[in-house]
Amino acid sequence: MSTSVVVVPGAPVLVPELSGAAAGESAAQVDAVVAMLRAAGAGVDSPLVRGTDTAGRTIGDVSSSLVRWGAEVPVGRPGAPQADHEEVPDAALIAWWLLDRAGIDLPRSFVGVTAAGRLPRLQSANTLVVVVADGPASLSPRAPVPEDPRGVALDADLTGWLRNGGPLPDPGDAVAQAVGWWSRPAWLELSGLVGHRAAVESISWAPFGVGYHGARWALSLSDSAAAGDQE
Repeated sequence: MSTSVVVVPGAPVLVPELSGAAAGESAAQVDAVVAMLRAAGAGVDSPLVRGTDTAGRTIGDVSSSLVRWGAEVPVGRPGAPQADHEEVPDAALIAWWLLDRAGIDLPRSFVGVTAAGRLPRLQSANTLVVVVADGPASLSPRAPVPEDPRGVALDADLTGWLRNGGPLPDPGDAVAQAVGWWSRPAWLELSGLVGHRAAVESISWAPFGVGYHGARWALSLSDSAAAGDQE
């Protein structure tokens, strides 16, 4: 028995109903991330989503929509209680959308990450942990933050970390803020869970100057404990 871990991007621009033709630039990569979720979700009991949320909110199994970004796209497990979209963190909404696309209709939950914490050691197997985390937002002139070579280097290092393992590249909070690496807390959580292990598979791309990444791990409970010991 094992715990499946998947890192997914958290960008609304990846949703076709929100961005129109722009989503086509990432359609193949999003399909690959959905395939990772589908593979990781086989045989699990429940998905647990973690993502950066300054309010540190926790939500249970609810349904909602992406209307805050301009389109009434429903997300959430069929039959789950309806929640106002304002109550649901951004990271949870995008994770819900991806889980829906993967056909994972199990009860799900979200726990927000507020700082440089670490995931607790998992106490049971058959959990799908989905970490919503983007790379720096300063990779090209199309980016939300002015292009910054530190962001470009960091995103390349994150790509390498997913593929090869080792210590998580982390320039610290000040540089992270400067280069638009706002989901740094979620990456630190991910590192706390998977340790120095390379992903089973990964994909990285940046069509809009923001680093998007998808990756999958399969961990035993002893792996999770060892990862915690490395931190």
